Amino acid sequence: MKKFAMSIIIFVIVLMNVFCQKKDNKNYEEDNINYKEIYEILFNEKKYDELYVHLRIWETKEPNNPEMNIAYFNYYIFRDVFSGISIDDDNKGDGLSISISDPETGEIVGYLSESTKYRENDIIIAVKYLDKGLSIAPNRLDMHFGKIHILNQIGFYNDAGDALYTALEISQEIDNNWLWSNNEKIENGELYLLNSINDYYGLWLNVKTEGSLNQIKKCIEKQIILYPEQIYSYNILAVYYTMKDQYQEALKYFLQAETIDPNDCIVLLNIGRTYMNIKNYQEAKEYFLKVINTGNDQYKEIAEYYLNQIR
Repeated sequence: MKKFAMSIIIFVIVLMNVFCQKKDNKNYEEDNINYKEIYEILFNEKKYDELYVHLRIWETKEPNNPEMNIAYFNYYIFRDVFSGISIDDDNKGDGLSISISDPETGEIVGYLSESTKYRENDIIIAVKYLDKGLSIAPNRLDMHFGKIHILNQIGFYNDAGDALYTALEISQEIDNNWLWSNNEKIENGELYLLNSINDYYGLWLNVKTEGSLNQIKKCIEKQIILYPEQIYSYNILAVYYTMKDQYQEALKYFLQAETIDPNDCIVLLNIGRTYMNIKNYQEAKEYFLKVINTGNDQYKEIAEYYLNQIR
């Protein structure tokens, strides 16, 4: 199975060197019209007025085709998208970001970011089309990811968290048998889902708002119930509690992760650092020594650094 890129918005299909010539005199009354092919031509040429007319026709002809709902999603997302510099309360830019500090206190009060801007009303409409598509094909992971991604882009973290929570529930219901674009089966759907959503947790940790952090707790707790042997769930939830300075709670989840894989050096380092935070230096030392005995040179160097701090 081909690899699916996660660095761009999930659904955009950029067909390079394909359809260089439009098909002449395409008649909508002909049989066997490839509506998706026409959509791709118009979308790639950014002929959004013509595209909207085409989408209205496609919707009447194939109302239960999830690809049509994805096409509407892309239309509403990209017809008025623009890039620019903005000042935001949190670091959610998708390009260069510079922190702005209070000159008197040194406290960070905002971020100057290069980011892509979307029309909020258009996104709300776009997401409704994805929801229609998901009601037809709930096992289409590309639509779930597209919805979560765009909600995160506009800072709707609660809604993004709800969407991820729903995807986790559906994954259990369908036994992780996920499909992608054009109903292509994803090999090892469980692993693909769990590896991919770590990007969302990383984003929410980076944003550091109360709303974004709450989504981590909500979704990871559900993930642990559904996939109790997945070590990184415990690690991420423990990091969440660490960020809230709840070190005893963090330690509980780090130690659970250790029971799954006693030689995971990231977990062992996190346990050692957590013991340092609660000033239990003897336990911290023991865990850093475990890393030195089991880890590679990079992890050993980190463990030595922390050992030198508590000797």
